[in-house]
Amino acid sequence: MTLTLAGADQASRKTPATSTTDTERLQREVAQLRDKLAGQPVIEQAKGMLMQTFGLSSEQAFDVLRVLSQDSNVRLRRVACCVVDYWTRCGPRPDFDAAAEFLQTLRTGLRATVGDH
Repeated sequence: MTLTLAGADQASRKTPATSTTDTERLQREVAQLRDKLAGQPVIEQAKGMLMQTFGLSSEQAFDVLRVLSQDSNVRLRRVACCVVDYWTRCGPRPDFDAAAEFLQTLRTGLRATVGDH
């Protein structure tokens, strides 16, 4: 007696190569999600600092971080870390001009370190 699988059962079976590919894809996706979650608190902190200093909305503050990240080719989380570190060390900028100068200095510094990381 020969057993055969119905069409649906055959379709649901995966070859070892397909299973490995799916496993690797899922592992990469999990790693990316973990990385994203790890950076979320510092990004939110940096957004809050920008919102307070410049009177921005949450979306506008994120846009500032995003533009700095893209302009300097540095990960957004690293840009956010720089904002938080500077504000923590030096305190919030006392006025708009000082805060704007800080962001320009940050952009220049980030551009200079692109090759370092």
